[in-house]
Amino acid sequence: MVFFSINRYNDTIFSVQDENKIEHPEHLPNSQTAEYGSIWFKNIISDIYWLDTIQYIGGNAIGAEYKRYLFAMIDLVTDLNPYFETPYIIGQLLLPNENERYENLSEWESQNYIEQSRQLWVKGIENFCDPKKIELISEEFDLQKIWTDDAFKNPCVSYKIPFYLAFNEYFHANNPKNAALYYKIASANEESVEWAKILAAIMQGKSGNRERSILMFLNMAKFVEPENRVCIEIAEKIEQIAAGVFLGGQPIDATLIRALENTQKQVFWAYDDKQEGLSDTQCKNHVQKSIREFNMAYIESANEQFMQDHNGLPARHAQALYKDGYIDFLPTDYQQYEDYGIIYAYDYERERYEYKIGEYD
Repeated sequence: MVFFSINRYNDTIFSVQDENKIEHPEHLPNSQTAEYGSIWFKNIISDIYWLDTIQYIGGNAIGAEYKRYLFAMIDLVTDLNPYFETPYIIGQLLLPNENERYENLSEWESQNYIEQSRQLWVKGIENFCDPKKIELISEEFDLQKIWTDDAFKNPCVSYKIPFYLAFNEYFHANNPKNAALYYKIASANEESVEWAKILAAIMQGKSGNRERSILMFLNMAKFVEPENRVCIEIAEKIEQIAAGVFLGGQPIDATLIRALENTQKQVFWAYDDKQEGLSDTQCKNHVQKSIREFNMAYIESANEQFMQDHNGLPARHAQALYKDGYIDFLPTDYQQYEDYGIIYAYDYERERYEYKIGEYD
């Protein structure tokens, strides 16, 4: 009876504390204090804080306000339970991703979130992987040897953490070399998905950036939401198209781009900007990003002819190519808002087309 009364009292305290933590996560204890208070129940306390984190993310999804304290919360959870894999993965998905519409981040803030995600992956690699095997893999170029020789097998307890790291290193940290390494590490695990091997080979080969991006997005689409069979089927069909384009020589023409856009509209309906905050956890977001890459590959192909006809000067955006007859179809990006949307414009620093918020003039 006494034990029950104490537990009931503790439950009341926890409910008040939990509400306070979700609304005011700056009041979180440091890991040493939390560990001291949990005694032998660190994993249970870690689970409680993780549930708080999930509620905090959901309650602050609009505008991605959850990012302000997300790293501190995940860092605490993984200090209490270093072998809890899911928090590392969620941190990798949400921290480095930036939405220009909701987030007006300075360069420092943007880089800080990328650095926070990097700190999490360092911790994840330290806790889940064998540093000796990672060093061996980093020094070995022969992928078949990595996949067949026991000396390289299963460098990590799970392939998922290095798999997500590869994606982030390529798209957010702009480090293709690290991305190639982490795809190799992920592909060496016996339980790894086949696409980890394919991406390891692509990253190590001489594939173009658009090809790499399309295949990475499609692979992530299947990976982040494996229960979404409709979306995965679409991703697999687009993979077949990508194989025809990049391996079979099928042209990226107006017919193909129009078909991809129609498929996107029919399957995924109108773009819902209310879900933007957590979009990188959704299959459809990655499929639509792969279609965006197809659009820009189509535009860049037409721009090559434009530059030949204009003394090496590029067309400033996709609409200019359309008006001058260099493309027969002007693709519309999936991200469209009430008064503006995403357009495809030439980036003179990167010397390639990029997407940006705005309107064609």
